[in-house]
Amino acid sequence: MVDRFRRYLPTTEQPIFRRAVIAAAFSPRLTAVLNEAFHFISLTGAEAVVVHVGLEDESTQRQLVESLEKSFFKDKIPEFVIEGGNAADALLRSARKVEADLIIAGALAKEALFRYYLGSVARSLARHAACSVLLLTDPQERPKSFTNIHCAVEFHQGCEKAVQVAADLSWVLRSRHLYFTHSFVATEYGVKKSNESAAEEIRTLYGLADEKLRAFLQANHLSDADYEMRSLVETSQMTTMSFSRDVQADLFIIHGPTDRFSLWNRMFAQDLEMTLQHLPCSLLLTR
Repeated sequence: MVDRFRRYLPTTEQPIFRRAVIAAAFSPRLTAVLNEAFHFISLTGAEAVVVHVGLEDESTQRQLVESLEKSFFKDKIPEFVIEGGNAADALLRSARKVEADLIIAGALAKEALFRYYLGSVARSLARHAACSVLLLTDPQERPKSFTNIHCAVEFHQGCEKAVQVAADLSWVLRSRHLYFTHSFVATEYGVKKSNESAAEEIRTLYGLADEKLRAFLQANHLSDADYEMRSLVETSQMTTMSFSRDVQADLFIIHGPTDRFSLWNRMFAQDLEMTLQHLPCSLLLTR
C-alpha cells in the first residue's frame, strides 16, 4: 500500500532538536563523526555540546580542541566537556546536565571500538537515556543527508514522537523516500504461519493493518506528507530491519522501549550487540 502527499509542513515551528550531546572518542574516524554530527544538527536546529570521556587534563583538552579544529566545527568551536568514568554513564550524565534532547554517537563497525560502543554503551543509552539517541554506523568526513528514511510505527502512547520526527526530518533533509511500517504477528490473531488455508485471512489482516496505520499517520498530521506505508507480518525479530535493508534505508527510526512487548524489545531483546551489527543503516531512537 502506497500513500503519497506533497504539501507537508513540519509539525512545529520549533527546531526538531534543541541541544545535542556529541560523543567524541579519540579514534581514527572522530573527524567523520564530528562532521556528520555538525551536518545533522545544522539542518535540525540543535546546539552542540561535545563530550569526551577520559582524563581531564591539558593534553586531553588540547587534543579535543585540535580535533574540533579539523572538523566542520572549526569556524566556531562549540561548548565541550571532558568527563571521567564509564563512557555511557558520562554521556548520560552530561546529557542531563545540559538538558540535551539528543545524543549522537558513532557506532563504528570498522574499528576495534565497535563491540565496545554497540555493546555496553549503546545498550545503556538505549535503555537509560531520557532523550533521543542517534547512532551513526558509517560516518563520513564528507557527510550526505539521509535520503531513505524508514520509521517503524507502534500504536503505544508516546510513539507518535518517532512519526513526527521522521516526517520533520524527511522534510528538512529533503529525503527521496520516507517509509512508515507497522509489523504485526499473525499468530496473535489465531493464524498459523504454516497454514496455507489462512492466506485469505492474512490478506484481510493486511487490509485491517493498513487501515489502522493510515489512520494513525493521519491523526498525527501527516495527511499532507509524502510517504509510503507498509504493514509487515512479523516472522522474526529481523523482519523490520530486513525491510530497511530491502529499501536501502540510510536511517532507521524507532521509538524507545515503552514496555516488554514494544517493537524495540522484540527486535533487540536477545542480543543487542549482535542485532545492531546487522543493522543496515544508522539508527535514531526517539524519546
